[in-house]
Amino acid sequence: MSDRTWRPLRAADAQAWADLMRAFPLRDRPVERADPADFAEELPGPDPSPDDAVGVFRGGDMVGYAVVRRPRAAPGGDRHEVAGGVHPDHRGAGLGSRLLDWSLARAEELGPRVEVWCADHNAAQKKLLAARGLRPALTYHEVYSRLDRVPPLSPPPLPEGLVLRTYDRELDEDVREAHNDAFTGQHEDGHVDRDRWRRDFTGKSDFLPELSYAVLDGQGRVVAHLLSYAYDGSPHGSGQRDLKVEYIGIRKGFRGRFLDRVLLAENDREARRRGYVGMAFSVDSANPSGALRVFQRIGVYDPERDDCTTWVRYDGEPPLPTRLPERGGRA
Repeated sequence: MSDRTWRPLRAADAQAWADLMRAFPLRDRPVERADPADFAEELPGPDPSPDDAVGVFRGGDMVGYAVVRRPRAAPGGDRHEVAGGVHPDHRGAGLGSRLLDWSLARAEELGPRVEVWCADHNAAQKKLLAARGLRPALTYHEVYSRLDRVPPLSPPPLPEGLVLRTYDRELDEDVREAHNDAFTGQHEDGHVDRDRWRRDFTGKSDFLPELSYAVLDGQGRVVAHLLSYAYDGSPHGSGQRDLKVEYIGIRKGFRGRFLDRVLLAENDREARRRGYVGMAFSVDSANPSGALRVFQRIGVYDPERDDCTTWVRYDGEPPLPTRLPERGGRA
């Protein structure tokens, strides 16, 4: 492996990173979007330390990378997230193991806990994680449906006194507050401050305000919302228009009124009108509403019809692994 160079990632690596991501099979891709413009969102923060992101290069091509993201200021947010991958043509020679060990060593310097996401069908990666003392903690289902195979959704009547509106910037802060209320106790998503909201939610380049919605009560307060994003993780190829329903939130006092169905039906209607081909959504095992079963009852999800990839979050307090080559070195 002496022809491979390790060094910190920098902004100029955006195209090389996108090329690497596109080499992954879609079901194994560690990120949803793989354009150079999305590279900044993959890095561990807007101003990452050179110690927190490393790339492995062969010539001008990136063949592997790893990042360590600092925890967010939220309950349970003391886990450092480790992410990365190796080009399919460069697997089997220990590069993935060495990148993982580099990541875990860096994460341990920053704090005692770490998390790593792994596709459930990726037996090799699961074996690596288990060997380093990490254990499954959360299951996450990524579902994709082709709209031409899903019957149009029929909305229930909107309860009296409530109004459905398409998202606009005037509602942004009210939607954030409603989101925090709806997601309290569900990982970090119930503790989103203004900066993170504008960076990672409604300020993202793939946010679709025209396919996002809010339900308001008689006093103009947002009581439910749905946020949609452009999606390029279709298992049926690229170049088509797909969206992902990323968040559906309902304030606690307004649950049980079928507002999730109202929001999904409007999203479905407008997506079809605008020519979208597929819709994706994700749910995890910590969701107290049993969202996967809810979507199945509504008709959005059918396990016999739709594609579903399961991801597992591994948590742990790993021992300090062996260090990798110094920055700029070869291996």
